[in-house]
Formats: sequence, structure tokens, C-alpha cells
Amino acid sequence: MGQSPNDEARRTAVIGGGIAGLTAAYRLARQGHRVTLWEQDEQLGGLAAAFELPSGAEIEKFYHHLFMSDRAIIELMEELGIGSRLRWIDSNVGFFYDGRIYPLTTATDLIRLPFIPVVDRVRLGLITLYLQRISTSSGGWKRFERVTAWEWLRRTAGQRAFNRVWGAQLRAKFGPRAPEIAMAWFWNKIFLRTQSRPGLLAREQLGYIDGSFNVLIDRLADACRELGVDIRTGIGVEALERHDESASQFTLVGADGRRDDADIVVATIPSPLIMRLIPDMPAAYAQQLTSMIYQGAIVILLQLDRKLSDIYWLNIGDDRLPFTGIIEHTNLLDPADYGGAHLVYVGKYLDWDHPFVTMTDDELRHEVVPKLRLVNPGFDDSWIERMWVFRARAAQPIVTLEYSEKVPSHRSPIAGLYVANMSQIYPEDRGTNYAVDLGNRIAEIIDEDLAAGSA
Repeated sequence: MGQSPNDEARRTAVIGGGIAGLTAAYRLARQGHRVTLWEQDEQLGGLAAAFELPSGAEIEKFYHHLFMSDRAIIELMEELGIGSRLRWIDSNVGFFYDGRIYPLTTATDLIRLPFIPVVDRVRLGLITLYLQRISTSSGGWKRFERVTAWEWLRRTAGQRAFNRVWGAQLRAKFGPRAPEIAMAWFWNKIFLRTQSRPGLLAREQLGYIDGSFNVLIDRLADACRELGVDIRTGIGVEALERHDESASQFTLVGADGRRDDADIVVATIPSPLIMRLIPDMPAAYAQQLTSMIYQGAIVILLQLDRKLSDIYWLNIGDDRLPFTGIIEHTNLLDPADYGGAHLVYVGKYLDWDHPFVTMTDDELRHEVVPKLRLVNPGFDDSWIERMWVFRARAAQPIVTLEYSEKVPSHRSPIAGLYVANMSQIYPEDRGTNYAVDLGNRIAEIIDEDLAAGSA
């Protein structure tokens, strides 16, 4: 609609200033809502936020890229006039097993893995091709909701190949929760990577925003402000009070003591935090919210004076390495973009009771960084010029069996309260593209409800 807010417009509060929250605020403001966006951090962008390096360049705190199939975010960038900032770059993938790095960029690389017998390699290749052919729109993936990835892959690939390849990757990603993960989650990861290849045997191409994802975040925030959105950073919402008989349905109580009334509230924060805001949520919906389990993430970003390897995305299949993956950003982007620095993410998904969570940055450095010598025997601590550690408590929903039956509705049982967070992105996996799609979708739902008189 592109309307400007006015006195008659619905007062709408968006809680959470990540990509989903910003997109929702933008769309709702365009529909004529008077929007206030609350973000407890000083910086907008959530997990996609970047920071400034000593060189003056910016890089994300948590590694990010886009796939060729990520239409929602690509179209938003075009709409905001920054589509030309998106670059498509040939990527490469590797697999670390038993002290060696093996290329794993194409399907043919998979069937060349020397540490499993030929017959097992062929099975892995055929399984991959089979999974790639099952599209989201076909609905064929739904059969994978009823079986775990652990069970299905072990049965189809065989115990030997499973233990050394996919089972090892599941352990690296989910730790003790690996046997619980639904095959639907694993299928989507295979299918998504296929969509970023120009051809079946071609190399994968990944997208990156020239200047970091902050380019999108800043432009989206500016577009919101141009539409009259009141963006409040550094102020979390401490409580959400409901009113049965009032000119407004809700009062948001900020951490600074500010009280704001709203007719509609959109919560884009993790499900457990929503329950803290509204402890008297109706029981059935409260059960759905509390059943959403998240993994946290810890990322160590190293600035090195030379490259660690030749691989951009290195999957881990060796239990001696206590992390999920190694993403060498400057094997996708040119080190010259960062003043000649080589930038390497060492990432770990974990439950929030993992010992890493309570370690100091120095303790993590001494625990994790020396293990990089397994990847490159020549690696030395003297290569490290700088190190940063970033932590996120809710980074990855745990997708278990029959997940579609557990996902909370965007429409809560409380009139005017809507939920739009990463636990509801399914069967796709969370990411910036689906965060944009989520923001678009919640704005459409609210528009529909207002037209029907039910918001």
C-alpha cells in the first residue's frame, strides 16, 4: 500500500529487530500501521548482524551466505535498490576425516571418497540424487517426518558409510541430540544445496552481499524509518500486559520502564522468551511454545596472516575436532576485501549446558584453536592476529519427528498477538531468506485478519 501512518492507523508493536522483525515492520508500515520495533540489543539484524574489522571492512558475527533459490531476500534487495550489491561466487566444500581434507563440492566427489568401499560410495551417490529430486512443492518430503535421519540414513547407506560420513556430520552438528533429528531436516539440507548449482554436476554458487549483510540490515532499517517506524534499540520488552476492556489490547513494558500501548503485537523472538512475556498464555499454545527446543551456537572468528586451507566450507567427520564446521570466509571472498586478512570461522552448535558456554574467550582459545593443527599440521598460534568470540543461545531449532504437528500457529489464541520466529520455518531450515519470507507472511496474515475483522 505504501501508506504513511496516521492517527487512525493500527498501533502495532514488533518485538525483535532481526531480519524477520525488520521485514515485518517494513511490510506493516507499508500497509498503513503505526509501527514500533523493539530490539534489546544495541544493534539490529539478529544473527545476521556484522561488525567492523580493524581494516574498516565489515563481516558477520555468525557466518552467512545465500543460495540461488533464495528468492524472498533477493527480491527484497531489488525492491530496496541494493540488488546490485549481491555477488554470486563459486564455492567449494570439503570433508575432514581421519586427518585429511577431501573435496566434497560435487556429486562425483562423493563417490570418490577413498575411505569407504566403492559399493558404499555408489550408494551414497544414489541416495543424494534421490533426495535432490524430492522438491518442497511435491510434498514427497513428508514421508521423512516419521523417521529420524539417523535411522533412515543408516539403513539406506549402510552402517559403515553412515558412521564415516553422514552420521559423523550429524554428531558434529547436533551432538547427543543427533539420533533425534527428523529425516525431513536432513533432506532439506541436501535439496537446498542442489538449488544453488547451475547444473547437476556443476559447482555450487553462493551469494554474498558486497559490504556484508549490514548493507541489507541498514537499508531495511532506513526504509522502515522513512515509513514512520519508531525503532528502539538497546531496549528489551520486559512484560506484555493484556487488557480485556481498553482502547488498546496490550501494553508493552520496556526494560527502561517505558510503557507503550498497542493494538497488535508481533513477537519474532524465540518461543521460550514469549512465554516469559505472557506467563498466562492459554495452555495448549503454551505447550507448543515450550516444546520448541533450540540449540545455541558459539563461533570463534580468527583473523590469520595466511590461509588455513583451500576450502570455504569444511564439514567435520572426525570426533577429535570439537566443533561443527570450519568456514574460511576468505576462500569465498578475496582477502584483499579485508585488508589482506584471512578470516576463519570455527563454529559449534551446542546445548546451553555444554562446558564451552561458561568458558572465557581465552579458555575457548586454548581448548579449541590448537585442534586446528589436525586440519593443517603447519598451523601455529603465531598465525592469529586477532580473535573474536560470539555466542547465541537460540540459533537452531531441533527438528524432531512429526515436527509439523508441533509448530505453533502464527495466530496465537490471544487476539491481536502473532508469533513469527525461526521455529516456525519448516520444512525449510532457518536462514536470512526464510526470515524475510517469515516477515512477509506475518504481514499478509495480519492484513487478512484485519480485512476479516478478526485482528
